[in-house]
Amino acid sequence: MIPAMKTTLLTALAVLALAGAAAAATPPVPTVSAVVSAPGQMYPNPAVNIVPAAVKVEDFPYITEEYFVSGMAAAAPYQTRIVVRRPKDPKAFSGTVVAEAQHAGGRSLIFEWSRVSVLTRHHLFVEIVHGPANVATMKTFNAERYAPLNIAMGQANEIIAQVGRLVKAKAGPFAPYDVKRITLMGTSASSATVRAYLAAHAEQRMPDGKPIYDGFLLTSTLGNAPLPVVDVPIIQMPTQTEVATYAQQGVGYRRPDSDEPGNRYRLYEVAGMPHNNARDRPEFQTDPCTLPVTDFHAGAFTALGLNHLVEWIANGKTPPHAPPITVDQDTAGDNSPLALDGNGNAKGGVRNVWVDVPIATYGVMGKGKTQAQDRQCQLAGTEVPLPAATLKSLYRDKSDYETKVEKRLGELVKEGWFLPEYVDVIKADARATAFP
Repeated sequence: MIPAMKTTLLTALAVLALAGAAAAATPPVPTVSAVVSAPGQMYPNPAVNIVPAAVKVEDFPYITEEYFVSGMAAAAPYQTRIVVRRPKDPKAFSGTVVAEAQHAGGRSLIFEWSRVSVLTRHHLFVEIVHGPANVATMKTFNAERYAPLNIAMGQANEIIAQVGRLVKAKAGPFAPYDVKRITLMGTSASSATVRAYLAAHAEQRMPDGKPIYDGFLLTSTLGNAPLPVVDVPIIQMPTQTEVATYAQQGVGYRRPDSDEPGNRYRLYEVAGMPHNNARDRPEFQTDPCTLPVTDFHAGAFTALGLNHLVEWIANGKTPPHAPPITVDQDTAGDNSPLALDGNGNAKGGVRNVWVDVPIATYGVMGKGKTQAQDRQCQLAGTEVPLPAATLKSLYRDKSDYETKVEKRLGELVKEGWFLPEYVDVIKADARATAFP
């Protein structure tokens, strides 16, 4: 790390510590209801938004339940909803609770994308409804069921802190589980929610002064400002969409990786990973975009970031470092502010089989077939197949391609850049690939 930059970060940390010491408070443990099972359906429907053939939560030995949580925040009463997905057998529980701030669209998007890893590794998951807009959406969906819910502006941080306290107090649905740690995550719009909570992190503490949340994961992060320094690990994972969006401005959100005790931080920019993809998103099955929407397995990488975060917290395992995606700010010739290889894929970043053993060019910021579909497609990645001649120059035949995919996957798993629970599905993808 550059000495001047290190000094700046340590100074910022010291200021944060002093502010925290002056303003720290312990939020109360809120009240939790019995399981909410009626009237009508639980919001949202479907509960997890995936394509029909995808792995379902119900394929795992888990219980999904809804609870109402109430208390006082910002000097006013509130009542919110949490969704708890917990292992049926408490003895199988990993000790890690993964909490997510509900996205403005009404879903837990990181969980939806990363569910296979979260459930395979026996974590307990909690979705937190934290804002009045989401409450309004839920009441529109089922006015009778959600009539008791009430959140005012300005209560979000305290609600999030109190839910964390509830989890660590092992109250209500958490009583049978040996909770050892809790993380908080958010993506896109909900990354802004987590960013806002980071500003309050030093103020919201356990009775012994320790943090309520033991680490944070922010993906598809909005905004071009660096995340603040806090006293627990942070993993930030902007997608290639965000890198391209902020490239001309100088990608100001980037800050150096750090292993300092009061500033543990990793930045992971995954080459080829878009803000949205077609693998688990039904809205792209109708082919709304002018270019094919990628099926890049973004969930495998949000899960990777989460797993590195958990290992860092639970076992002190230092995550690997990765270079950022290379930005050249030159759009001449390739119409991209990113540096691209000969196949049109981004250089640098966290590497993967899509860009290292390519059969397509993986871009971002697509275009809709209609103006109404444009915003949806701008958030989606594109996947343009490489010409047959290019494929023949890269691989002798389909068997050679599959062999190279398998070899690269093995290397990535060994190096800590891919999780074993996703290897079989990527091998299956390779087998199903049409070849010239």
